[in-house]
Amino acid sequence: MFKCVVEMFGISPGITEQTEAEVELNEGATVDELVAALKAKVPALEGPVIQSGYNRLTESYGFIFSGQFHFGEDDAKIQKGDRIVLVLLAMGG
Repeated sequence: MFKCVVEMFGISPGITEQTEAEVELNEGATVDELVAALKAKVPALEGPVIQSGYNRLTESYGFIFSGQFHFGEDDAKIQKGDRIVLVLLAMGG
């Protein structure tokens, strides 16, 4: 088990005043496990950022780690030392 910091960008201050959260994960944790740990640490994210009742991000958010963007649909594994960033996806129009 290891601790990691999730940096949060694009999160409305109305949702949370935090710009980062420290969570504890097992080596090789999945994105769903990361979301569950983040939801437990920052409950205000459930609804606007994390789908209510699930360990999945809403379609407006994603993670960047291991040099790639992850929505949680893949089998990416989080390793100790990964820099994890939760970002709001840019909306065009």
